[in-house]
Amino acid sequence: MSGKVYGVSLGPGDPDLITIKALKTLQHSDKIYYPASVSEKNGNSSFSLPILKELGLNDLQLHPIPLKMSYDRSEAEGAYYALYEKIQADIEQDLHVSVVSEGDISFFSTFAYLLKHLKANAISYEMIPGVPAFILAGAKSKLPICTLSDKVLVDPSVDSEEGLLKQLEENDTIVLMKVSKVKTWIADFILKHKPELFYGEYLGTDKEFITDDAEVLRDRRIPYFTIIILKKRKK
Repeated sequence: MSGKVYGVSLGPGDPDLITIKALKTLQHSDKIYYPASVSEKNGNSSFSLPILKELGLNDLQLHPIPLKMSYDRSEAEGAYYALYEKIQADIEQDLHVSVVSEGDISFFSTFAYLLKHLKANAISYEMIPGVPAFILAGAKSKLPICTLSDKVLVDPSVDSEEGLLKQLEENDTIVLMKVSKVKTWIADFILKHKPELFYGEYLGTDKEFITDDAEVLRDRRIPYFTIIILKKRKK
């Protein structure tokens, strides 16, 4: 078999931030599988699809991976095994297949659920890196994420003010991802402890919103695609 699988990073949302290698891989792929969130309330939606459309790819190349948004990953496991079975059939037809992910393919990417099936069955694959959202957040903040020997912590699961304060005491920069657990108290925390703040929603898209004012966050509905960067103030 001469087919191959590519895990392709799309970058954080701005189509111009995809790498040249990633774009070339997508253009030469027979099939492109992209994640699509399934919600009983809002139906199907995809953060990846607008990026792929903007890149001018053929609609016939594009195939959704329906995934329910949940911290329980058992359903995602089942969806990715079903995807693996499709990819195995594609490979047997000598097709080149890309599976895309927002940000970077190896950084909090659900591609990991597919990866173990590819490895277990000796299917050839390549992972193509990209720009993760918090790196774009650093650029949007117009401040360095770190310098010299600064310690940086990326946390997708902080769930208490006490825990975040301890992290801020032990590190110079905290990057908060998947921030649903902090949204009821993060504004008060920032106003009390006064770290430098960058807050960004849907970075690199037409829905982008950024601020460094914690007061703005008091009554704001904080969406899933949000990055918060807190920096300890230098003495």
